[in-house]
Amino acid sequence: MAILAEQAGAALYPGPVLSTVALGTLIEHPELAAVADGTATVAVTSSLAGFAECTLTATGAGPRVQVNGHAEPVWELTENTRVLTDVRLDGHPGIVALDPAAAPRALEGIDLSRRFGALHAEQAPATVLCAGPDATAALRTAHRRVDLAVAAELLGLAQHGLDATVAYVGQRIQFGRTIGSFQAVKHRLADLLAAVELTRSAVYGAAWGLTIDPDARQTALDLAVAAATARRTAADVAVATVQLHGGIAITWEHWAHHYLRRTQSLLALTGTAAQHRERIAALMSTGNGDDR
Repeated sequence: MAILAEQAGAALYPGPVLSTVALGTLIEHPELAAVADGTATVAVTSSLAGFAECTLTATGAGPRVQVNGHAEPVWELTENTRVLTDVRLDGHPGIVALDPAAAPRALEGIDLSRRFGALHAEQAPATVLCAGPDATAALRTAHRRVDLAVAAELLGLAQHGLDATVAYVGQRIQFGRTIGSFQAVKHRLADLLAAVELTRSAVYGAAWGLTIDPDARQTALDLAVAAATARRTAADVAVATVQLHGGIAITWEHWAHHYLRRTQSLLALTGTAAQHRERIAALMSTGNGDDR
């Protein structure tokens, strides 16, 4: 999963990777058969992904309920999407799949490669996928899986930006020589290479822990370290990529600007490096800093 998310970031893939990662074993539910066979995709609210508080409630008995409330953003909309969200159902957590008629309103943002929406539900019909303790466990799994996937995607963004920038400074000539031959440029790229490799170790280590023992406190700490490290590295590489490409990268049409916008969008919606370092501090001091 981590390698897939990393390559999706490197390719600036616009599809529903993070939303699908959040599904976990929920994809086995009969209500999501179309998602399982590839004829439909899934979009998730930020609260289901673990980046916001739950703002939706559901009423009703049995497998069919009505959902009320407002949630944004909804991640990774496509033409044929089922929206999944967590809800408060009789005071307890639940996860529901909204009927296709409950379509979110499209939102515009700085990241033009990923589609977001806003969901305003008034008695919107939905099917309960799980509730109570099962929903609590599913949400915890979803939060940790998405946490890892975002870190891996940021790693992919950083690796692509670094590779392309190294290639560019080896070709761009200024003052009669390639700009990559200047010591200041060499040292900056060397520092970024070290940061990317440290990030790779952090992300792969977290992926290993999530595979071996997903509920361990050490896994929670590894995920927090990967999250903080990946965000810092991706932000630094994105800025350096634009700067070292010069004026051409300032234009919105240039690929470097697309990668910068994807990076900044992820940081704005999923937390900055500083916020995730607070998770690390809380986990190390009290063991209670993990909400994933």
